[in-house]
Order: sequence, then C-alpha cells, then structure tokens
Amino acid sequence: MESQETLIFKRVFLLLLLVIAGNLSYGQPKKSFNFLRAKTRIAACTVAPIITCPPDFNACPGVSTGPGNTGFASAIPGGPNCSPPLISFRDDIISTGPCTGATEINRVWTASDPQDPLLNTSCLQKIILKDEEAPTIINCPRDTSVMANSNCFANVFWNPPSVFDNCGKLFLSASHISGDQFPIGITGVSYNAEDPCANKSSCSFNITVIGSCCDTPPLITCPADYSGCPNDGLDPTITGQLTASSGSPRCNPPVYRYRDSVLFRGSCPGEIRLIRIWEAFDPIDTTKYAFCLQTIELKDDSAPVITCCPADITVSPGINCKTTVHWKAPAVSDGCSGVILESSVASGTSFNVGTSPILYTATDVCGKSATCSFTITVSECCNVNPKIKCPADYVACPGSSIEPSQTGMAIADPGNPGCADPIIKFEDLKISEGPCFGAVHIVRIWTATDPNDPNLKASCLQSIQLKDSIPPQFISGPRDTVVSIDTLTCQAIVNWEEPIVADNCKIASLTSNYKSGTAFSPGLNAVIYTAIDSCGNISSFAFKILVTGNCCNKAPVIKCPSDYYGCPEANCNPSRSGTATAIPGSVSCEIPTITYSDILIKNYSCLNAKRFMRIWRATDPKNSKLFSECTQIIDLNDTIAPVFTYCTPDITVDAKGDCEAAAWWNPPIAVDNCGIKQLTSNYKPGAIFPAGTTIVVYSAYDHCGNITNHSFKVTVLGNGLKIHCPPNITVDKDPNLNGAIVNWNHPNVTTCKPCKDTLPGFVYMGTYLGNRYFCSRQTATWPDAKYICENVGGKLCVMNSLDENQWVASKLMGQTAYIGLHDSRVEGLFEWIDGSPLLFTNWYAGQPNDANGNQDYVELIPDGTWNDQYNSTTREFICKMPCYTLKQIEGPPCGSLFPCGTTKVTYVAYQGSVSDTCSFYVTVNCNTNYCPSKGSDCSIMWIQCVKLANVDNCSGPNGGYKYFPNPCIEVITGQTYNLCLTPGYSGTAYTAYWKVWIDFNGDGDFEDAGELFAYGNGNTRICGNVTIPGCSPKSTRMRVSMSYGSYPPNSCCNFAYGEVEDYCINIANNLNGGTSSLIAENKSMYRLLCAADCVEANDLIAEIPVDQQSNFFELNDQLSVFPNPATDNISVALKTGLLRSIRIFNNQGKQAEYIQFDNELKLHTITIHNWPEGLYVIQAEDLNGKMYTGKFELIR
Repeated sequence: MESQETLIFKRVFLLLLLVIAGNLSYGQPKKSFNFLRAKTRIAACTVAPIITCPPDFNACPGVSTGPGNTGFASAIPGGPNCSPPLISFRDDIISTGPCTGATEINRVWTASDPQDPLLNTSCLQKIILKDEEAPTIINCPRDTSVMANSNCFANVFWNPPSVFDNCGKLFLSASHISGDQFPIGITGVSYNAEDPCANKSSCSFNITVIGSCCDTPPLITCPADYSGCPNDGLDPTITGQLTASSGSPRCNPPVYRYRDSVLFRGSCPGEIRLIRIWEAFDPIDTTKYAFCLQTIELKDDSAPVITCCPADITVSPGINCKTTVHWKAPAVSDGCSGVILESSVASGTSFNVGTSPILYTATDVCGKSATCSFTITVSECCNVNPKIKCPADYVACPGSSIEPSQTGMAIADPGNPGCADPIIKFEDLKISEGPCFGAVHIVRIWTATDPNDPNLKASCLQSIQLKDSIPPQFISGPRDTVVSIDTLTCQAIVNWEEPIVADNCKIASLTSNYKSGTAFSPGLNAVIYTAIDSCGNISSFAFKILVTGNCCNKAPVIKCPSDYYGCPEANCNPSRSGTATAIPGSVSCEIPTITYSDILIKNYSCLNAKRFMRIWRATDPKNSKLFSECTQIIDLNDTIAPVFTYCTPDITVDAKGDCEAAAWWNPPIAVDNCGIKQLTSNYKPGAIFPAGTTIVVYSAYDHCGNITNHSFKVTVLGNGLKIHCPPNITVDKDPNLNGAIVNWNHPNVTTCKPCKDTLPGFVYMGTYLGNRYFCSRQTATWPDAKYICENVGGKLCVMNSLDENQWVASKLMGQTAYIGLHDSRVEGLFEWIDGSPLLFTNWYAGQPNDANGNQDYVELIPDGTWNDQYNSTTREFICKMPCYTLKQIEGPPCGSLFPCGTTKVTYVAYQGSVSDTCSFYVTVNCNTNYCPSKGSDCSIMWIQCVKLANVDNCSGPNGGYKYFPNPCIEVITGQTYNLCLTPGYSGTAYTAYWKVWIDFNGDGDFEDAGELFAYGNGNTRICGNVTIPGCSPKSTRMRVSMSYGSYPPNSCCNFAYGEVEDYCINIANNLNGGTSSLIAENKSMYRLLCAADCVEANDLIAEIPVDQQSNFFELNDQLSVFPNPATDNISVALKTGLLRSIRIFNNQGKQAEYIQFDNELKLHTITIHNWPEGLYVIQAEDLNGKMYTGKFELIR
C-alpha cells in the first residue's frame, strides 16, 4: 500500500502535466512552469531533456514552413526525477532566392526542463524551399512536310506539346501556333517553358512547305568568249562569270553552274579548246531553266624571239692560262608567259686556251624554240712545267766533299717553246747522320723553275751517301806456332811480325790481345788482332801459340752465350741475356772465375734502347794473367708496332625518338712484344653520339713510339621526335552525369628536326597543336593568298575547332585576315580549302550575306567571328605551316564525357616518315563511399576468375585489389543464377576462403542484414546457385574477398594473403511477377561448393612456407606499426618500454631512415609519402638496447 503523501505527490504531478500540455504554443517562447516545491519531494532533476528533431524538410518555393507542415520535435525528460520538458524553436534564415518563395532555414528546436531552464537540449532541422528541376515537355510534334497552295503558302496544324513542372507554376511561349500560315521552305517552330525559378526547357521541330510559284525561267548573260595562253587556267575568275537574275518577282534567286565540253586538246600542256555551257535554274522549280554557251580557247602558235645576242669575244689568258669571261644575256619575248632561256655555258665561267662556242636556247611552254650563238677565244700562254734530269746517286767515304762539282749537276729544258730557260737550284734534306764522324745520308732536291712564272716548276731527287760499311781486310799475318816452356818460369817468350791490314777508307786502330815478345804459359794460346776503321767496322785475325809443358800455364777456355736481342731496359742482366761458360786451360789449372764488362756501341731513339758489346773474361784463380775473353753482342730495341688481338665491331644504336644516344662497347685489346705504354681513343664507352655515323679511333702506343690504330663506326638510328603524354588522370563521377567530363593538356612533342619559325614576308604568330602560324606583312586577294601559302610549303589557315579559332584570333593584333574558308564553287556552301569537314561556324551578326552577289571568301575578325568578303578585296592572310602532326587515335577527345572505370587515351605524332605514340589512362571513380579492402600479398594466391550472370571475368593477380566497372553484371530480382569463383596459385594450391557481399540497398556499404550473400572454401573452383532477393532497381556493387587461413572477418578488412575484387552490378525488377520481398526479408546466405578436383578443406590444409610469409599486422609481440599497409605516414610504438632509436631498410637492404631520440618516446610518427612503394623492414631499439624487428608495406 502507498502512503498518503505519495498519493498526494502523484496527483499534483499529473495536474501540472495537464496544465503544461494545455498551454503549449509552438513557435513562440512561453513562460516555464515550476513544480510545487512540496516538502515531500525526494530528489531534484539534474539531467537535460532528450530531444528528437523532425526530419529535414524539402519542398517547392512558397510552401508553408509552419511546424504543422514541416513536422514537430519530440522530447522526453532527461531522468526519472525530471518533469516533461517545454519545447520551442527558433528560425535562422540562411538564404533566400533566387526566385520568389525560395529559402533555406535552419530551425533550432530546444527542449527545456520546466523547473530549471538551464537544463536544455537543442537539435537542428533544415528546411529548404527550392526548385532546381526544369519543366518537362512531352509529345513534342515531329518534323512535318506539306504542299504549298496556289498563293505559295500553307496553313499547318499540330497538337501542342504537354508541359509539366514539379512545382506546378510555369510560363509557356511559342514561336508559332497551330494553324499559322508558312511560306515555301523550311521554318523552325520552337516551344519554350520556364518556371518561376528560371528553370527552362524547350523543344523544336521543322515545318517544310514544298512547292514553287515561279513561272518564268531565269534571265542570264554569258561571259564573252575567251582566248588566252595555255598556262592561263580555266577558272571562271579568269575566263569570265555568268550573270543571272530571277525571271520574275515570284521566282527565287537562281542557282547557276557550268560544265565544259572539250573540243580539242593540243600537244603542249594546257592547250585546249572547249565550249562552256552555263546553266541557271530556279532552286525550287528546276524546270524553270535557261542556258548559254561560251567558247574558250587556250593556245600558243608563235615561237619565242631572241634579240641582243652577244658578239664573238677574244681575251688574253691569265697566269694559269685561264680567264673568266662575263657577258650580258640576250633578251627574249613571246606571246605567252612561261618562256625558259637556257645557255650552254653560263656568264662568268672560266675558259681555257682556245675557242669555245656559246649557245642560247629559248623555249616556250608549247615546245617552240629559238637560238642564238657566239664564240669566246682565249689566246696561247706558257703553261707547261720545265723538264729536269738529276745527276746519278753518289756514294763516298765519310768526310768527303758533297759539292755539286764532286757529286754532279742537274740539267733542265723549258716546258714548251713559249717558255724561257729555267733556273736550276737545289736543297739538301739530311736523312740520317752517323754512326761515325763524317758519315751522312743526304737527299738533294733539284728544282727547275720558269723565270716568268714561279708556279711552273719541276723537281727530281739525288741520293748522296758518305758511309763506310766495309770492314778492314787483313792481308798477311803470323802462322800458328809451337814452343817449349821454360821450366823455370813456366812460360815461353814468343816473338812475331805484326800482321798487315788495309781498309777502303781509313784504319782507326789495330789492337791485339798479346804483343810480340809476350811470355806465354803452358797450353794453347790464341793471339787475336782486331782492326777497327773510322766507322766502327771490325775485322779480326788470329793465330795460335802452343806452349808445351806440365805446369798451369794455359788460360781458361771460355764460351760466350749467343747474341741477345730483346726489349729496351735499364739493366740487362745475364739471367735474361745468357751467361758465358769456361773450363780450365789444362788439367793442372783450377776452375776459372768468369766476369764481364760492357762497351756501348750505339744508342737508339727511345728510352734504354741501345746496342752494346759484352766482353766475357775467364781468369785462372791463382794466376790473373791466365785469362781468356769472348764477345757477346746485346741489342735492346723495339721496332715492332703493337697488335690488336680484339677489335670492337661496328655498333648501331636506336635513339628511340631522342636526338642523340649513348653507345657502349667493350674496348679493343692491344698487345706488344715489349709492352703497351698507352691506349687512347677519341670517344669513351657511354659517350653521347648524334644522329648518323661517327668514327671511333683507338691508338695503341709502345714505349718506343710505335703506333697501331683501330677504328669502328657508331651509327645512331631512329631519332626524330618523341611524344610525352600527360600523367594518368583520376576523377570522381559527376553526380548529374553518367560519368565525368575530363580535360587535359595536349601531349608535348619534341623534335630533332627544327621547325620553321621564320618566313620572309611574314610575322610568326605562334604554335598550336604542332602547327606554326604566320601572318603576312602585305595584303593580297584571297586566291593570291592561297597560292602564296602553298608556295611557301603551307596552306591558307584551316581551323578544326573553336578553341583553335579563338587562339588564332587572339594573335591578330586588331587586324582582319583571310582564312582558308570559301563558297566560290557553290554559293552558300562554305568549305575549307583542304576538304576538311566544317565542324563549327562563328559568323559575325548578319553574316554571311554575299553582298552584291560577289562575296565568296572569308576573313577572320579579331574577336574570332567570320565575315564573307568581296572577291577583289585585299587583306592580310594567315598561313598554317605543319611542324608535326599530333592526332588522338584512341579514347574520347579532351572535354568529353568519360564513363565509369578506366579508359585508355592514345596519341600519335608524325613528322615526315618518323612517328611516336604515347598513352595515359583516365579513371572515373563512380562510388568512392565503399570502404577499402585488399590482400597485402597476392603473389602466392589470388582471384583468378569470377562468373555470375553475363560476366565471366578472368583477370589474374591485380596487386591485392581491383574494381571492374565494365561490363556491369546484369541480374533480375527473383531469378536464380550460377555463381562460380576460381582461385589462382603461383605454386602450391592452398585452401582459399571466400565471402561475397552485395550492397542491395545501395547505401555505400555491405553492413546491412542480408548483404553477406555467399561463402565457401576450397583449393579449386567453387560454385553454387544463388537467387537475387527482391529490392528496388539500382546500380550497385558486389565485393568478392578471398583470403588464406580463414574467412575474411568483414567486408572492410585487410589480410595478409589473397585478393579482393569489386564488380558493378545492375539489379532490375522481375516484370513477370516474381518476388517483391524487401532486402530485410533475405534470410539466405548461399554456400558455394567445390566444382572440380574436390578436396575438403579439413582434409587438406596447406601451410604457406615461413620464408614466403609477410606478417603485415602484428609485426612483433612488443612492436606495433600502424597503419599497415601505409600510404603517407606510419606510427611506431613499443607496447612496453620507450623508444631509443629506429632504423628502416628497403627490400634491397639499403637503409632508408635512421632516427635517434634525445628524449625517449613511447610513440613516433614518420612521413613516408615520398618513399618508393614496396616492403620495408623496421628495427626499433628500447632503452635497454634490446632490438625489435618487423615489416610494413608502403602502397600507393
């Protein structure tokens, strides 16, 4: 049972609620009511009320904004001790317009506690009254054709279109109403609808009235007959134009044309006779017709006439027996232009002695010709070199006289009878000197010169040698002798007569190893006499003296090593050149001691190169007088040039569009018998070479200056031009379009061949899309301007877009100029001179008007508009010169609508025979609301194929994630389809765990009930039948996730191994009945089962080898790196402990970052947005020096 006080409190509380409810007034602030502060109240209210705003309100302008129309807020007390709150609102007008009644209001609802106004809560409701939808026009009449009545008009009736607007009110206007009278021809009828907020729509159609009221043929006057030259041309601007007018006021201005009937064609180019048939007819009724005839004849019957032919010319020769002669060319005339005057020899030619004929020939275009001639005579001169004969070569002993009186004189005769006796001189050229004093080799150059012309001369050579190469000759000498030893001295004294020696030049010395009267020891002794002449030529004479006896009295027997020929060196040791050997002179003697000494014979030109004599001596160790010698010649020199054992072959390099290219090669290898001193070249491997062929030369030098060269060719091909595309473009979808409008800068093109930017008589305007534009300094008529532009290699300016038109107009500097547009062939049919399609027009107001019927050529006005101009008017004009051609060959053009997904755009650039292409990709992201999800490593296992309805997509590994917007999967609610998923592997077939989500309600996520659509696992293809649940038609997304080890936990996760693929999917309603259940009713989650080579996952679970695993999430029990994978920044932290240092290494083992902290940190963030994409290893050190290692992945 409740107490009496509790019952009283409840009744008071209810009464207050009724009072408050009866006095609430929405939209206006009211005084708050306080509860009675009864002594029985247990606790006060301390919690603000809880308020719920009505939904935002959107409607048409002028609609009531009262809460009765837009909705009321609701509120409940904040706690059990609180009273029902008071609710009020305040309106803040954010904007008004642009039309009457359009506004945006922020309505702030507030719920306050009635006892404590400070306890209040607010919420915001947006109220927007606007109209951005244009009126809708339906049932617009189609184009109509009717026949004209007798008065040349027709009354036409139609059903007006129906017009609707989402907000009701609109204004409708029409250019004509049903039943109006229309003239003959085409008349456009338009309806325009506009609502009060200026949103507009229109529709139009054409009414064609067919018929003609013309009853009289046109009046025409033919141009006069025309007679001209073959090269005049047949254009009516030359031969004459037809004049035509309407036959009566009821007729339209006539259309006229002509056709030619050829009567005769002559033998010369352009020679013709024809009848030109001019025709004029009413444009509506072609039976109203008139014609006339004009005779045109182009011919040339007369030959050219030559006057003022030069007379015969006689001149004296110059120093070289030639002379240059100038004369004035004859004059030529002809009835027609185009005469060519040719000469057999040009004025200013150099002539030799004799008479030369000169012939001038004048030829017109029809081959008729005339000639005139004269002669040029150059008189005789002395122009032959003298004739010289040298004396015989001369050889004598060194020191002899070399005067011509001793060596002989040259003789000479004039070259021809016109020349004087020549002057004879000589000059000595010393070829060599030595090896002895007075020895010399001279080449004497005898020269005979014409005394009147020093250029007329002749030479011969005489060799003069003062030398001695013949050694001395011994005429007689002692014979071998046997003597007995003097036993007391162990020697025998022997005397003999000196030998007699003679030489062809002079004896320098005669020496011997023993003198007559020398005491000899026992044994065989050789007495050697050596004779040396003044030039070092040597002869020897020897005889033997045998001293018999038993004591050691014989010198050792020595044998020299062979003469040695080797490379230059500072010291030539016997270990290299050989050592002499010796034996005792007799059995009584000991082993001899061997020594040597060197005597220089000559030095050669290079360092350490020489020839010397090595004298070996064998000496008895106990009797120094017992010795014997022998001589060894050692020659250290290098006369053999180096040899290349490997020669670099010719090289060809592809420049791939660049103007030059680097070339690499293996250098040649050279060897030499005495070693290579230096290997040089004019280019090194890796040098940059221009286009064409370059000779690379290697030179090998040895230490004595001998040289050998090797050369090869480097040819650079393929250079010309290179195209550089803009980078790939990624944009978001325009919410109002089925894709996005995408613009970019045109590719840049670099060329090796220079583009023309100067042109005589023109001002350079600039370059646009590979074309250069020039404005003339002088004015000309349009036909002359066309001819001039073509003559300088371009064309009168043709423009293919409005952008190009405006760019050219911006360069005019206030002047008008002719462009390549005309209607000279058919009046009113404007066409570009090169036949390009007329893709746009930009006429000035009221133009073209063909004023006076004589305006056929178009000029560009500085504001970019066009005007047709009189045929005889002169204007400046614009020539367009192609430098290169830039053309888009793949993808929509710049500024076009691009569909969702990725589209390839390709350009090609041409310059002559050279071309280059480049491509880039435009990606339109059509739904950026979906959360990211990917497999961090898809190199081991990936999604190979996904098949559902009309899509069977097999893509292979795609870096962990890819979105496939095209083609879109097409399904119908209530229909059943086969869904198949196939994994791909680089090796072992691991178990793959699959989940499939479909965003059925199109809210940008896969989190709603029933959106996890299918799942399954296996290491081969899995399939199953799935039924599309009922939902409203929409274009949405399907996500397929495949991971290793376990099912992906949700649609937004990243996992270590596997892949994620998103697909566009269009869901349509079943028009044949079918289910109409909502997505909330989709209780089915389909399991996909193995479809080929099946092994249950529980039966076979393959593990990824440790050396292939990438632990991308929890890198270490204590080390955390997040986010992972990362894009711009990573944060590094230790779960326990503080950081002292961090080192980061890339996947090549190179250190990418090292940070040492002065103050210990728990968490550190590193910026990595400029680092290359890939896998990184991180090493962290704590305060105790303990190291923690992990990995993270950087992706773009």
